[in-house]
Amino acid sequence: MPITATLNQLASGVSYVRLECLGDIVKEDAEAISKEIGAGGPLSGIPILALTQRVGSISAEARKVFGDRGDLSAQETWTAIVATNPVMRVTANFLMRLNRVQKQRLFSTEAEAVQWLEERIKAE
Repeated sequence: MPITATLNQLASGVSYVRLECLGDIVKEDAEAISKEIGAGGPLSGIPILALTQRVGSISAEARKVFGDRGDLSAQETWTAIVATNPVMRVTANFLMRLNRVQKQRLFSTEAEAVQWLEERIKAE
């Protein structure tokens, strides 16, 4: 599966989901991970670190699955996305606007993303 979810811990001891994305992401991949991290899923409400540096492409159908989640503000969790590919950054920005997220941010490195997650959780 191109998206692997593992449960890790920040330095503060708070758990977070590390999503490692690899290769080409299709509709079925998007649906599977959405069930895991979405409302009612086993990883729902846990902060997320999404690593997208090794993604080849995201199909239009997969983007639709991610985009059709609607207004996520009521169930939103802190999410740090590491994206170095310009196309991935544009796609992530578009989906963040479409889903009206307030607790997501893009980063160039995993270290910056983890630090930001740690700071957000401490502040909350």
